[in-house]
Amino acid sequence: MTMKEKAQLRGFWTHKLTGEHIAITRVIDFSTVYISKVDLLGNELGSKEIMLLRDVKADYVKGKH
Repeated sequence: MTMKEKAQLRGFWTHKLTGEHIAITRVIDFSTVYISKVDLLGNELGSKEIMLLRDVKADYVKGKH
């Protein structure tokens, strides 16, 4: 995975069904990312979690909606 591909993944994502917001802060390798649950202003609501990239792409859309 190139630096450009990793940069495109970082940022805010919104859950397709619930509207919950997360922020991807770090991409580890091809399949793992660090996320933080955030509010609309970008404030962290909990601790950082590790999530599989395929789950993020299946359940979330890029950006704040």
